[in-house]
Amino acid sequence: MKIGLLTDSTCDLSQELIDRYEIEIVPLTLHFGEDIFQDMLELTGEDFFKKIKESEELPTTSQPSIGFFVEKYQHMSQKYDVIISIHLSGKLSGTCHSALMAAEQVSGVQIEVIDSLSASLGIGFLVLLAAKLIEVGRDLNDIIEILKKARDKISIYFTVNDLSYLERGGRIGKAQAFFASVLNIYPVLSIPGDDGRILPYEKIRGKKRIARKLSRLVNTELSAANNGWVAFIHGLDELDNYQFFKESVLNNISKANGEYLNFSNWISPVLGCHTGPSVYGGVVIKGDFLEL
Repeated sequence: MKIGLLTDSTCDLSQELIDRYEIEIVPLTLHFGEDIFQDMLELTGEDFFKKIKESEELPTTSQPSIGFFVEKYQHMSQKYDVIISIHLSGKLSGTCHSALMAAEQVSGVQIEVIDSLSASLGIGFLVLLAAKLIEVGRDLNDIIEILKKARDKISIYFTVNDLSYLERGGRIGKAQAFFASVLNIYPVLSIPGDDGRILPYEKIRGKKRIARKLSRLVNTELSAANNGWVAFIHGLDELDNYQFFKESVLNNISKANGEYLNFSNWISPVLGCHTGPSVYGGVVIKGDFLEL
């Protein structure tokens, strides 16, 4: 039984890993006025953040259509007996719903759609774990069971120091964004792996304190298991605080026991559309299932 992997452009995996494991990608779409870009394929994270800072109009995003998924599944069915399709949290996007609807319309191949209940490299970690499980020859039932177990063990902690993008996108009110900027108070946000929503974690005064808090949160997560993967995600701004946060975590890992794998990458344009260029944070997955 040959198993293929499909995910979407918000997974934030490097092109090297995508090529190595032959992972298929379905792009989400960005609309800058009349200009349309395929997420990560026609507009990278770095280029997007430069473009958004120059734009007076907030871009909009759209999920892949059911028809697009149908075409992708049909194409992959020529090569694979089973497709594992892992996507952006259904509580953040309709992408997973489109995948489920498309799967019902495709015959001749078994399609397993998994809601990651995550975003960015939280999705990427599940996809990478699936790829490694396929590589070592685990059977399909084991892979699905492990992925669902792993999903609950993913935590994302991040911050945005410019709340105007969340305000413009309707995620917070104008008053909240205004007083946060005046008082120098900014949020630590989280996406728990057993929930799938963006949730407020804590409000902190001062950008350096946020970086310290994020590093403590990630280090605490990693210290709870002997095996873990950690990822660092960022935009275009706040790179000094991002580097401080990243180095604090990596220094702690180097002193710890156990095996740790770490990645870093730009956040995808579709996700960056809602966070703005000041976003940065960490993604952690931990558990014995990482011992492959």
